[in-house]
Amino acid sequence: MIRVASQLGSRRAARSGLAGAGLLLLGLLLGLGAACTRETPALTQTRHGRFGSLRDLVLIERTLAEGERALFVDRFEVTREDWQQFAASDVGRAAGAGSQDTTGDAALPVAQVDLRQARAFARWRFARLPTADEWQLTSVGEVSLQLPWGLQRDLYPWGSKLDPTRANTSELGMGDVTPVGTFESGRRTGGETPYDLIGNVGEWTETVAVAWCSEDFDPVASLRRCQQQVLRTPALAVWQGPAGLLPVCFAAEAGGPLVPRLVMGADFTRPMTEPFEVVAAGDRRRSTGLRLFVSAGELLRELGSHQPGLTADEKEQLRRFLRRGRNAEVLGPVWRRLRDSRMGRGPCAKLLDDELGN
Repeated sequence: MIRVASQLGSRRAARSGLAGAGLLLLGLLLGLGAACTRETPALTQTRHGRFGSLRDLVLIERTLAEGERALFVDRFEVTREDWQQFAASDVGRAAGAGSQDTTGDAALPVAQVDLRQARAFARWRFARLPTADEWQLTSVGEVSLQLPWGLQRDLYPWGSKLDPTRANTSELGMGDVTPVGTFESGRRTGGETPYDLIGNVGEWTETVAVAWCSEDFDPVASLRRCQQQVLRTPALAVWQGPAGLLPVCFAAEAGGPLVPRLVMGADFTRPMTEPFEVVAAGDRRRSTGLRLFVSAGELLRELGSHQPGLTADEKEQLRRFLRRGRNAEVLGPVWRRLRDSRMGRGPCAKLLDDELGN
């Protein structure tokens, strides 16, 4: 009688029982995950010290590159916590890195950094600053031939649609920086790609702005004036070619902090339709920060010649980086070529041999 009278109720009870069992299973899994987290804190890798950026280097493979195709790019802009660690080091103190604002949320991007300081930080973490082309490739990918319209690529990491909700630019109206990695929808699709390539802070590149070559540029640091400075230095003047032509990099370095570079990525003060601007190398603006780039060979040369002994934490940071994703597959052939050359070998070299040597 009960079975007949409560047929509908039984169905509801069955569904309720299944839901309850599902909740119980979910609770057990969450509890197990929490227990694992509590019992194995060593598995949580931190972004700390000279090796800290290895945790977040993502692989960008360039099919059109003339040299090395493997480029590693930091998933995040350099944070205030990153900069605090740098400022406390001997290299950071020599670069005057203690003058930047690193208060507030440690995950906010650092700013007020000039080009010289940005270079020093990048070298400290075994990397460098990008060219504007490398930054552009990372942001929107390589150009593709789509007939009959010719070479095309997206305008932004997420596509070509102007969408103020995807990045911290002036359209959003925040008026200040946000913690790195806030805008998940602002990334390129497909795998582990960088955050905040558009918005938050602008990012230094090594690319000299074309405006520097203009006759209207500041006469104190114009291309012509810088070339004259180089020609007055005998050790550099011997490199001049026909008609007194010199490598442009000589003249750019002679101009020092007044020579402008391209700063990429519309920052929180600028519209996303203006993805770059021209900034003097010596300027320290509250909207300019940096992101680390490095090719496979550059990274391995820096790591392989690193002289100080490694701590257990540094070894673990490096080992995890080498074993992540396709890193070993990409880095292995490059390391074996370098190892067979007369490159200086430091304490890292043995670990690199163990992980990449076969």
